[in-house]
Amino acid sequence: MVYLSDKLKRQLLFVMTALVLLTAAATDINISSLPQMVSDFHSTPATVNMTISVYNLGIAFGVLFVGEISNRFGRRKVSLYGVACFVIASFVIVFTPSIYAIIFLRLLQAFGTAVVMIVSRLILKDCMDERDQIRSNGILLIGLMISPAIAPILGAYLAKYFGWRSCFTFSGVVGLALLSYCWKILPETNVSPLPKFSNLTSYVTQYKNIMQSRMFWVLTIIYTAGFGTYFAFIGVSSYLYINHWHFAPTSYSYLYIGLAAAYFVGNTWMMHMNKQHKTPQQMIAVGIYSTMIGAIIMLTPTFFNQHLFLVFMVTIGVLFMRVANAIINPIVQVRLMNHFQQQGANALGLNISISFIAASFAIWLVTLFPVFPLASLVVVSLIFSLISVIIYISNVKQIMQYFCR
Repeated sequence: MVYLSDKLKRQLLFVMTALVLLTAAATDINISSLPQMVSDFHSTPATVNMTISVYNLGIAFGVLFVGEISNRFGRRKVSLYGVACFVIASFVIVFTPSIYAIIFLRLLQAFGTAVVMIVSRLILKDCMDERDQIRSNGILLIGLMISPAIAPILGAYLAKYFGWRSCFTFSGVVGLALLSYCWKILPETNVSPLPKFSNLTSYVTQYKNIMQSRMFWVLTIIYTAGFGTYFAFIGVSSYLYINHWHFAPTSYSYLYIGLAAAYFVGNTWMMHMNKQHKTPQQMIAVGIYSTMIGAIIMLTPTFFNQHLFLVFMVTIGVLFMRVANAIINPIVQVRLMNHFQQQGANALGLNISISFIAASFAIWLVTLFPVFPLASLVVVSLIFSLISVIIYISNVKQIMQYFCR
C-alpha cells in the first residue's frame, strides 16, 4: 500500500468524484433532449438511443483493458490520456452533423469513462485498506448520485436556450478543467508497474480464472440486475414522461433530483451499516429486497387507469431501485478487487463490463415496443429483479462464507 498524506488523499477523492460525476453526466445531461434529437435528425427513438447503448458498450469493452494498461504504464499517465480522450470527443460532437458519427464519437467518450471507472478505484486501492476503500468508494459514487440530479436539469435548460449540442460543449469545458487539475496533483500510485504486457494466452487465462469463480458470477449478477433496471428506465423514461404523459422536458428533468436523493439515502444507509459493522452479506440483502420492492411497486399501477397514480407509483418504484444500487455497488466492487488481489483490476473490469452489456441489453429491450413504453419498463424491471432475488436466495450460505474469509 502506498503512503499518501491525508490532504492528498482528500484531493484525490475530490477529483476522482468529480470525474465520476462528469462521465456519468455524459449519459444524463442529454436525457431530456432525446426526443428533440429524434426530430432534428429525422430519426427513430431506437437509433437515437444508440447514443446511450453504444456508449455503454464502449465502456463494457474499455474496462476490460484499462486496468491492465494502468498496471503497465501507471495510473497517472492512463488517467490523463483517458480524460483527454473524453474531452476531445465531447468537443467534436458539437460540430458533427450525423447521428451515426455522434454514435461513433460516443465510443471515444466511453474509453475516457472506462478509464475513470477503473483507475479511480485502483488509485484508492493502492493507498487504502478495505474498510477505508468501502467508505471512499461510497463517497466516490456520490458522483453517480449528484449527476442524475444536476445533469438532466442543466441539460434541459441548456437545450432549451442553446440547443442540445451545448450539453456536449459543457462536458468538454468541465472535462478540460478537471484534466488540468489532475495534471497538477495526481501522483503515481502504481509503484511496481509491470515490465511488459501479459501475453494473450496469459491474459485470457486471467479472465478464465476469474470467470471460473462461482462467487464472481453471483455478485456480478446481483450487481448487474440493479444496474440493468436503472438503465431500462433511462432508455424509456424521456419518451414515457414527455411524449406519453406530456411533461415538459424541463419538468421531466426534475425527476432526477428524486433519483439522486434516493441514491444519497442508499449511500448514507450503506455507510451507516458499514460503521455499525454490519456484514457485507447483510447489506447486500437489504439492497436485493429494496430492488424487488421497487419492481412490485412499479407493477401495481398497471392494474389501475388513474393517470396521476400511474406516474406516482412508477416514480416511487424507480426510487427504491436507486436506493438498492447505492447499497450494493461499492460492496461488490471492493470485495471483488480485494479477493482477486493481483487480478483485482481485471475482476473489476469484467464486473463493470458485464453490467454495461446488460444495461445496453435492457435499453434495447425497452425500445422494442415503443408504443407500450410503460409495459416494457415494468416487464424488464421485474425480470431483472427476480433474477437478483433468485440468485441471492440460492447462494446465501456461500455469500456468508465468502465474506467471512
